[in-house]
Amino acid sequence: MSLTNFTAAFYVKLGRGGIWEVDSVDTGKLRLGWPRQSVEDINARRWDLIEQQLREELHGRPPGVATTDLNGLRIIVESRPDDIWVTFYGAKLWWTRLASAPVEEDEVSKFRRTGQPWSDRDLDGRLLVVNDLPGKIAQLQGFRGTVCRVRYVDLLRRTLNGTRSQLATAINAERAGLSRHLAEAIRELHWKDFETLVDLVFRAAGWVRVSVLGQHAKAYDLELREPITGYRYVVQVKSRADLADLLTTTANFSADDYRRVFFVVHSLANDLVSAVDLLGHVEVVSPERLGDLAMDAGLARWIEDKVS
Repeated sequence: MSLTNFTAAFYVKLGRGGIWEVDSVDTGKLRLGWPRQSVEDINARRWDLIEQQLREELHGRPPGVATTDLNGLRIIVESRPDDIWVTFYGAKLWWTRLASAPVEEDEVSKFRRTGQPWSDRDLDGRLLVVNDLPGKIAQLQGFRGTVCRVRYVDLLRRTLNGTRSQLATAINAERAGLSRHLAEAIRELHWKDFETLVDLVFRAAGWVRVSVLGQHAKAYDLELREPITGYRYVVQVKSRADLADLLTTTANFSADDYRRVFFVVHSLANDLVSAVDLLGHVEVVSPERLGDLAMDAGLARWIEDKVS
């Protein structure tokens, strides 16, 4: 289902402290408060009466509080099925649309039924994890009231559709171009510089170099440890390699001993290129992949200097 047609979007907090989040998501409801207002008055939209009730309930508080409370209730009641509603639950963004149905009430609270299940994924199936969201969307979870209009509708539309802005697309294209140039430069590196680059890339990832393995052998191998989990990894570096070399590595470093083996190769033989996904715990790292890792580690200038 395309989301490109929605023009209005709203954020809702599902109960104080998120008390109704689980139930709302599981049962396809948007639960709301206003316990002292009757369903009949709400569905009849007797806003003057409800406003007076709210002012009496909130006596002693600034008049604007009752107005804000009333406006939040009106937004929920008058929301159309083509509006988008979002909330945050379980460190993810969830979204839905409301059904063309009035406000109802059960033993828990008043509610409106959703027209589709709450979803925590965009239209491409990617999870909408809060830490991956644009800041202008993620900041909605800091709203202290119950309901508010989403100001950045275009940004939310792109987020839910899984599309990117022109600026993000342009940056991605530039990064892809830099990655290609880095791969070309890596192929031009002297063998010792290639070894050093591999060491820099993996240590920039936060792993601790435990020891250098095979110092007196033809291969240049690193043993690494992940500080938090204690998992061990091996990085084996080859100037040239084929499938037979990969199988030898597999025999030397089993999955029982090492969580992952990185087989970093400067020049891959054709039979090795086709065997990249041969084994689950062994990853073949080509110059292209190493270029991506070097870019993420901030080593582009280092490579540039080596080929200048």
